[in-house]
Amino acid sequence: MKSFILIYLLFLTSNMSSQDFQSTIELTKDSDTTFWYHQQLIDIKKLNLINPQSETGFLRISSSKYIVELSQNSNKIYFYVNGTYTNNRSKESFAKGYDLKQEQVSQIKNLYEALKVQEIPSCKLIKSWKQGFDGITYIFELKKGNSYSFKNYWTPSMQDEFEESKRILQFVNQLDTIVDYIREREKFEKEIPFLEWSYNNSMIITKVIPNTEAYKRAKNNHLKYRN
Repeated sequence: MKSFILIYLLFLTSNMSSQDFQSTIELTKDSDTTFWYHQQLIDIKKLNLINPQSETGFLRISSSKYIVELSQNSNKIYFYVNGTYTNNRSKESFAKGYDLKQEQVSQIKNLYEALKVQEIPSCKLIKSWKQGFDGITYIFELKKGNSYSFKNYWTPSMQDEFEESKRILQFVNQLDTIVDYIREREKFEKEIPFLEWSYNNSMIITKVIPNTEAYKRAKNNHLKYRN
């Protein structure tokens, strides 16, 4: 019988706030919550995602590119950006979710099962998995009843070729295709009310060229959003 683990105790040992965790969850032994979960809680609150402490089961794949969340209640892809002004970081953000088609949901679930992604432990438990500061981190969460797994994988494309890295890389690459990532991102960016923004406080993107009519329209939309 699996032992129940108090998640807030894990965070106390990691210098994190115990206020974020107030219930007992059966955490899988191949999970990793010591760092990335704190940031994930911010995204959960910001996007109104499913909290692992709720009774709702879900599969969620997150990165700085987008978040895909599948559950009985809804199946969506989420994007969010932080506004930037005169090269200063802004506390303002803009987020939106788009419904996935049932065919897309089935393809994601089938791919997840076919590659046996759930059997792959978090990267800190894989000896061959390299770590770094740049790149992209993918977070995989699966909640079934009281069982919860939380795993992260740093930049699968930068790893040497071994069984776990190949399966994770294949999954995230095919996920981009299934959710039509490029088209959905372009649709989202047309709705962003900021003149400049960044995904996960990384590269700054400018919406239009200054001193043009398009710039003036975007500026008016920006001022309306801030007011």
